[in-house]
Amino acid sequence: MPVVEPRIRVAVCVTAGERLLVVAHRRPGPRRWLLPGGGVEAGETLVEAARRELMEETGVDVQIGRLVIVCEAIEPGRRHLVNLVFVGRWLLPPESLWEPGRGGSAAARATDPAIEEASWVTREELRHLSLHPPIGEALAAAWASDFTGPLMFLGNVWEPDIPPGAG
Repeated sequence: MPVVEPRIRVAVCVTAGERLLVVAHRRPGPRRWLLPGGGVEAGETLVEAARRELMEETGVDVQIGRLVIVCEAIEPGRRHLVNLVFVGRWLLPPESLWEPGRGGSAAARATDPAIEEASWVTREELRHLSLHPPIGEALAAAWASDFTGPLMFLGNVWEPDIPPGAG
């Protein structure tokens, strides 16, 4: 299969207290966790796309802030994704929507059928997630500075999927 043109994917870091919002997509194979986000549509700004994707995947509406992480995932012979990760700031207190860590679920608010689950994770839980793209360490560092540190460019972070039982 020939490499397709690069696709731009935006994602949003949303925190509530000491928890970060992540989503799991429905797909065959092992569960993959991602920051909420998705593809930019023609004529849409990056900020508009980030806010729309977050709302579609979680039902959460935030103000999209600064860009914090840039990376690529170039799969040999196949896809080329450019990932732009923004920070999101609450427009309303998170408790007014649903309570992170207390059984509140954004999945029930998701309108995107690809979303299997949305969850609030702690910093420790983030370290153990199968996060895609694999930017957990950079994400933890950005979170530690409350997303105020310098922009991080990570380059190509693509890793092959490891079939279940092969590791």
